[in-house]
Amino acid sequence: MLMIGRLRPDGDHPSGSPPRSQKANDMNEQHLLKTAGISERQIQAVWYDGTLRPANLLTYSGEPLHVVDPGVWNLEAGPDFKNAVVEIGITHRRIVGDVEIHIHPSDWTSHGHSSDPAYSNVAVHATWLPGSPPAGLPPNCTSVCLGSFAELMHDFDLSRIDVGAYPFAFIPNDPRPCEESLHDAPDATLAVLRSAGRLRLMRKAHRLSELINRRSTSSQLFYEEVFAALGYKYNAFPFRDIAAEMPWNELPPDAEFAETVLSCIAKMRVHDAKPWRRANVRPANSPERRLKAAAALFCQGPALYGRLTSCDLSERKGQNSAAAILCESKLLGRRRAGAIMANVLIPFAIATRRMSNVPEWILPEDVSAPVRLAAFRLLGRDHNPAVYSGNGLLIQGLLHIHREFCLAVHPDCRVCALAKAAHDLSERVLTRGKGV
Repeated sequence: MLMIGRLRPDGDHPSGSPPRSQKANDMNEQHLLKTAGISERQIQAVWYDGTLRPANLLTYSGEPLHVVDPGVWNLEAGPDFKNAVVEIGITHRRIVGDVEIHIHPSDWTSHGHSSDPAYSNVAVHATWLPGSPPAGLPPNCTSVCLGSFAELMHDFDLSRIDVGAYPFAFIPNDPRPCEESLHDAPDATLAVLRSAGRLRLMRKAHRLSELINRRSTSSQLFYEEVFAALGYKYNAFPFRDIAAEMPWNELPPDAEFAETVLSCIAKMRVHDAKPWRRANVRPANSPERRLKAAAALFCQGPALYGRLTSCDLSERKGQNSAAAILCESKLLGRRRAGAIMANVLIPFAIATRRMSNVPEWILPEDVSAPVRLAAFRLLGRDHNPAVYSGNGLLIQGLLHIHREFCLAVHPDCRVCALAKAAHDLSERVLTRGKGV
């Protein structure tokens, strides 16, 4: 329970003032009172939502700060927002970087961000309570106190913010240019996503083809690529490294023994200087479980390669057969099998000339945060995810658009080449539908 006020009256101390420890207690109590009921999630919503964010922000040094784009809300480890764009001062100097949100400036230090390289690109440190910028902020990082300005707004109340509506249920008030063209044009939407998905997979196939030409055998490359896919985004490189250290033809045929060998290599290769990334990783997707799955899958030896390459991946039946093989150990689900299908099996089949074209349907993988963000930008907040979630080709298309277009032109969507192409395509589809 909080104890408000001093423990003893001033007159009880010879000096007429409380001891230093008592002053610290008073400051801690005041801090707790000010932050009671406030969460970083609420402050993140204030930064992200232009209807909540104060208009006339000033930095700690007194310069005007205008938010051009709040950035991409990061749902994984690292800064709260990625690739934000702000303009500072009367000269409107533009800064692009990450944004970290805290209740109090000192939270930067207490959370250990100063020594974490993931936060080295933070350009804005936004807090709710005022205070001096903490030591250890990246060079040229700007500090701003949102709370001081929000409290000046009429009828502002943090408790009214529905934090569950962020980030994907909220998008900027004005529709993105692609949404204006594609929202009511389903045929054009599918054409754009299919084209983007095919391009992404053909690029993967081209990369694999070049690598195969440098190797004496394609099976070891296949082995390393599947390992990387099992490692997910953040642990892909360590997993690939483990596969290179323990070649497929040397992996023990017993699954339990193979798992022990891979785990020992992981302990030697994945050391303290570059540990596993575990933030935002569910237990079912932990590196240890993925190594166990890899051992169970590849202890079959070359027979596995033959079984998978014999599947006709141009058809649903063949893809389902390949997925069943990948999931035999019960350590992988169909969605992860879908990711391996799109990132390894199909590009590999094209690279080895067992297929000539990307199929129109691919076993779907999980819909990730970048996919959802690209879908909201292209199709609007009220779109039906079923449009793309049941086809891995369309999911790959959204990934391609996010990385090749959305991030490249951020935040000026109006100058994006895709926006113009989507507009032209929707016009042609509409004209064709009218029989003009």
